[in-house]
Amino acid sequence: MVTEVDVNRWILRALNSFSLRLLPRDEISVSEAANPCLRRAYYQRVRASIPTPVEFLKLVGEDIHTRLQDVLRSEGYRVEVGVSLNLGEFKLVGRVDAVKDVDGDGHALEFKVVEEIPEKPYETHLLQLQAYLQMLGISTGFLIYIARADGRVKVFRVSRDRKALKKLIERARALHEALKNSTPPPPEKGPWCNHCPYRLSCYKTTSVGDSK
Repeated sequence: MVTEVDVNRWILRALNSFSLRLLPRDEISVSEAANPCLRRAYYQRVRASIPTPVEFLKLVGEDIHTRLQDVLRSEGYRVEVGVSLNLGEFKLVGRVDAVKDVDGDGHALEFKVVEEIPEKPYETHLLQLQAYLQMLGISTGFLIYIARADGRVKVFRVSRDRKALKKLIERARALHEALKNSTPPPPEKGPWCNHCPYRLSCYKTTSVGDSK
């Protein structure tokens, strides 16, 4: 069982190994001078403080799982585990953040850095983890959400479900066919459209298709 306490412990261990380059007293960095509180900048310098968990998240961004790799290895995990599934004309491939093998089974970890912790796992993340569980042949996984704003952690336990893998394979086949035929799949509208770098091309293609 993986809990929020475990994940916070891993983050703290990663923080303790975080190396800082200390400047001599006759050098002041631009970021120190631009700090909205010079007292804070002073304390950070004289106390050689390591980043707080929130500052750590801002430093590592989406790459938090790679920063935790050494800690996870020491906990008995294999990290960045490549997986694949041959589906005839194409392969479904992926890379799992971390896997622990226990008595022939075990569990997988998938880290997600988000703006806010969701009340329940996002469907896209569930499909991803379900595919990993099937490819690995293990029954349990943990989706670990970490909020970028405040460092809050939430862990969701996920049990393997063959129906979820079937849905993912259907979507993979549809994308494969679209790529093979050089024809974009139908748009799937949602809040993600607002920040999509391809939204203008998508709208143009959709409006042309609608006009036929």
